Amino acid sequence: MNVKQKLSILFYLKRKKITLDGLIPLYIRITIDGLEDEISLSCKVRAEHWDNDLKQVLPGEPAWKTINKRISQAKTDIERHFYGMQAKHGIVTPAIVKESYQTPISGQQIRSEKVENMQLSEAVDQVIGDYLAYCEKRNRAYKNGRTPVPERLKLLDSEKEAVGERIKEQVRKANVLFDRKDHRKTFLLMLNEYLLNFLQLAFTGHRSPNTLEKWMGRKRRYVEFLQFRYTLEDVPLSQIEYKFIDEVYNYLLVQHRVIPNTATKYAQCVKELMDRAAAKGWVNNNVFSIFKCRYIDPHHDWLTMQELERLKETNFSDEKLNVIRDIFLFSSFTGLSYQEVYTLKPTDIITGVDGKKWISKNRQKTGGDETLPLLPLPLQLLDKYKDHPLCVRRGRLLPVPTNEQYNRCLKEIGKIGKFNAILRTHKARYFFANEVAYNNGVPLKTVSKMLGHKSVKTTEVYVRANRQNISDNMEMVERKMFDAQGGLRNPRIAVNADAPLSNHIPMPSLADPGARVIRMNKA
Repeated sequence: MNVKQKLSILFYLKRKKITLDGLIPLYIRITIDGLEDEISLSCKVRAEHWDNDLKQVLPGEPAWKTINKRISQAKTDIERHFYGMQAKHGIVTPAIVKESYQTPISGQQIRSEKVENMQLSEAVDQVIGDYLAYCEKRNRAYKNGRTPVPERLKLLDSEKEAVGERIKEQVRKANVLFDRKDHRKTFLLMLNEYLLNFLQLAFTGHRSPNTLEKWMGRKRRYVEFLQFRYTLEDVPLSQIEYKFIDEVYNYLLVQHRVIPNTATKYAQCVKELMDRAAAKGWVNNNVFSIFKCRYIDPHHDWLTMQELERLKETNFSDEKLNVIRDIFLFSSFTGLSYQEVYTLKPTDIITGVDGKKWISKNRQKTGGDETLPLLPLPLQLLDKYKDHPLCVRRGRLLPVPTNEQYNRCLKEIGKIGKFNAILRTHKARYFFANEVAYNNGVPLKTVSKMLGHKSVKTTEVYVRANRQNISDNMEMVERKMFDAQGGLRNPRIAVNADAPLSNHIPMPSLADPGARVIRMNKA
């Protein structure tokens, strides 16, 4: 039975052992419940280069980075040996921790930890693969609005229950490894801990299985990087330096030729993983905390209002393209994404506060609420397809095909119409944000609400001010500030006729280039 003990680790300069050239050895004092013992760190520094408050070596010392790393490593190792000896003996003393710390870790222990980590990683991959296979099977059963027969539903529920039991069992086994203080924490262990946590959230409906699948792809890339850069399957967290995240970024750019934003996303995920490890006490601090995620705003294009009008008036010989055109028009005037349009049901149409028809739907991606009144064109399209056989069978409002078929047809429409923008499903949201909403004076915060974004910063990626928008806004400013003769109207500062003459400040002439405007503070 373990007894709760208090461990204190202090780094200090042992000034009694100062050398002739002014170097002072650095020691570690281990204190457990009032008992003390000390260990030499086997390095020396000058007194003026030691920060006694932070317990770190200042940059003036030639090897300050190396020594500070040894200090951080020693603290982590001593804590690990303390918990390991406590688990083994119940009650420990500083002498026991010192002896354990100074005794080299056996090769057998290292090999054992590697085997445990590899087994856990393979088990995590297996259980996640089982869950994603179940999700794929369930999606096929409900494809195109089909309702599975009761026998099929029973089999799906049984499979889900079996997957849930495997997840619980794997989490129980993994937590034993995660909670062992004497087990060296590695990069792969940190990644698998996050994946298991994400898997539980996805299984209970709090995260998307699609995002989990993306994380599995990232895991493969990280493992490939470790083998490419270090020829290792895994690396201890205590040995990871800042250059690691830079090398991940460069590896993806050079070896896999991804775009900079994709490489930045991988590096950002590594940074977040290390933050999680630091919060759990697996490392003392996040060595990647100063890494800056370099995001480059991509160039987005969309149809102009004139091009969309031309698309609206075009009748294609293939009726399938006419249906795709109408669905794209509906998205362009509502701002709904492909998934929201695909799952749009009659219950998503409500009567708003103004008595008009509104769309009220939660976004699957962010959980944000997309609520907006329907414009005349979307209402006409809903009425056009209300009796469409596919809509009746599915219980949906529009006959939306699969995403692949939708984009393929849009590409064909783009070639026929010879539009400048490449047509894709998501271009409709950009059109709505700019041409329908923002360029017609809708405030950015309202645009964000209508698009279902949780943050206005996300909406700023969609909206781009153009010359027409700037011209319209400046025209509005001109109407408010100047009269027909070009003179200022409604001056900001009203002069009180009853005030003494000394309080009157003449307005400088705008024609005088040397004139200065004097601002008056309100009383």
